[in-house]
Amino acid sequence: MIIFDAKALREQVKKQISNLYYFYGSDILAVENAVKLILKTMGGTENITKLDGQNLDLNQLADEVQLCPMFAEYNCIYIHDCNLDSLREQERKLLFQILEQVPEQTVLVFDVTGFDIYGGKTGKNKKPIGQNKKLADYIIKNGVVCCLELKTVSQLTTEIVAKVKKQGCEIERPAAQLLAMQCNCDSLMIQNEIAKLCAYVQNGMITAEIIQNMVAPSLETTVYMLTNAILKHRTADAMHAVDDLLALRLEMPYLMAVLANSMIDMQRACAARYANRSVQNVMEDFGYPFRFVVERAFQDSMKQSPEHVATCLRLLCDTEQKMHSGSADERVLFEQMIVEMLRI
Repeated sequence: MIIFDAKALREQVKKQISNLYYFYGSDILAVENAVKLILKTMGGTENITKLDGQNLDLNQLADEVQLCPMFAEYNCIYIHDCNLDSLREQERKLLFQILEQVPEQTVLVFDVTGFDIYGGKTGKNKKPIGQNKKLADYIIKNGVVCCLELKTVSQLTTEIVAKVKKQGCEIERPAAQLLAMQCNCDSLMIQNEIAKLCAYVQNGMITAEIIQNMVAPSLETTVYMLTNAILKHRTADAMHAVDDLLALRLEMPYLMAVLANSMIDMQRACAARYANRSVQNVMEDFGYPFRFVVERAFQDSMKQSPEHVATCLRLLCDTEQKMHSGSADERVLFEQMIVEMLRI
């Protein structure tokens, strides 16, 4: 069976323990918490055999699987980040043979947080690819697969308010929403920021102003701020965002790709509005997993034309070609491109 949220997983564990579990998804913190739930149910980490999935000894695994537990109800084996695409064909065959012979007393737990199981695919309908898909499909039929994707801003806002309250502090709901957006709905990042903010206010109130001053926006959020500033000709805001992005020392091809994606979001929103299409239409047509991304693009592209955004995209494309074909400084080319976009 396949499960898509932590609540359903908890309910499943209460009813019946499966012999096979496979956890993956974009929400790394949720994946880690799901693994912790199973390991805790097994009696804690002292009763668990942990194997490195990146250097998996299949002969050792075959032996461990058949062992009978002496001081616990189950023989639990936890395998982290086993990428089947990196295994040879004979190794993959042996792994599936081992899975077919897992006895009732053994619980085998796989999780993925250290590599892209989607092979670069995006959107709400993305699925594991390659040999990892075969493993997930096998466990769907013979155990439990849990896919944990990032939550919506609305869901995270409620969770943030509850977590802050649990730590003895308070947070305004608009501030919680801002925190979710600043962190681009990344639960792990949100958890770290909550700890920092609660330590700062010391049982006080976390406001939107505090978040703006203390929480650094995620890469995607900063790029979106740059895109918005460019299209609205806010030169100071745009150059401030440029400084923040260049300070991250990212590979320029990656930064250009993220900027292109942000511009494309704006272009789609413009085109959809001109064609009398809705936010929901755009989400369905292009597979957006988060409604707030499309709603934000609709709102901030309100006075823009598709032609204006298209011109910016052409400049971006031309600049990328210059980066690949010449010896000019990539940083200089990037800054020149932003200035040209602001002049359009």
